[in-house]
Amino acid sequence: MLNFLSPRISSFGIDLSDLSVKIAHFKKRGNHFYLSSFNRQEVKEGLIENGEIKKEEELIEVIKKTIKNTIGKPIDTKYCVVSLPETFSFVQVIKMPLMEREELAEAMKWELEAHVPMPKEEIYYDYQIINNDDKAPKDHLGVLLGVLPKKTVDPYLAILKKAELKPIAFDIEPVATARALIKNNYSPEPLIIIDFGARRTSLLIFYGQTIYFTTELPVYNTLLVETLSQKLGISREKALKIKLKVGLNIRHPQSRIYQELRLPLLEMTKKITDYIDFYNEHIMIPFGDGRNIKKIILCGGGAMMSGLPEFLADELKLSVELGNPWVNICDDFTSEFSTFPQNESLSFATAIGLAIRNNND
Repeated sequence: MLNFLSPRISSFGIDLSDLSVKIAHFKKRGNHFYLSSFNRQEVKEGLIENGEIKKEEELIEVIKKTIKNTIGKPIDTKYCVVSLPETFSFVQVIKMPLMEREELAEAMKWELEAHVPMPKEEIYYDYQIINNDDKAPKDHLGVLLGVLPKKTVDPYLAILKKAELKPIAFDIEPVATARALIKNNYSPEPLIIIDFGARRTSLLIFYGQTIYFTTELPVYNTLLVETLSQKLGISREKALKIKLKVGLNIRHPQSRIYQELRLPLLEMTKKITDYIDFYNEHIMIPFGDGRNIKKIILCGGGAMMSGLPEFLADELKLSVELGNPWVNICDDFTSEFSTFPQNESLSFATAIGLAIRNNND
């Protein structure tokens, strides 16, 4: 999505969010890739707010510092693939008549007017034909349309250029996350990925080789920490430790910690159920083949909360598992990437997906 250069060149991934900058760079050794360098740098509050850049010069310095102080080998390329906030994005599957690719390119220009509430001159867009498997409907084309406002993209492009970098592509966060977590970018059954972030939690539904739906959920990591801090009368630092180590023990449902965490998470599970119903009613029938969602994959720093997979599985009656951002890179994470802190893997899923884009696409 939003390619600026087509040649396959060495590039690294930059995941920009309100609270951190994460980078990952892979290089090839024989037929395999290895993690050449990575880093994470905290972003002071107020530099980026809800995906909107507020303090350009300070953010540029954070990006430069993150690249300069990488763990591993120095980054030897200026080319990068960068995430853009889902908040301002538009991702939708569109049903189109059967036609040649050349005809589709022209038809999509007209579809923009029907589906996107912004003038074509004010957006960047990209699309891809959905082709799940032989059982998919053959009487129409499913087309995934992705749109971002120029007023969102252009400030990010400007600061990266001022940081002396050369972006070759921008990805919406869920697209990069799915690239890291889905083996060979293909799932024979529809599934949900939940990226449990510090200030934003996103949900996406993936099937075949395509994202069908993206949205945000009302619960995120800092909200749970603040809830525990306030309800238990403890510091945020202590609340964070309790959330990670104690978390949701479904064998002790009467505990104070379980009860305080349970209430906001029940609100989240209600939203997840609503989105599954929406998929079944409005997406599965027109574009799918009747297969139901049976699995949820968790990633993001908040996914490390003790007991979260078991809690969600019990409430939603679905299989819930922690994601593996290394699934498309190696079979044994511990032996291949001994310098990388294993407990950070889930929070680096988007950065990893960005880093491997130029190798997979």
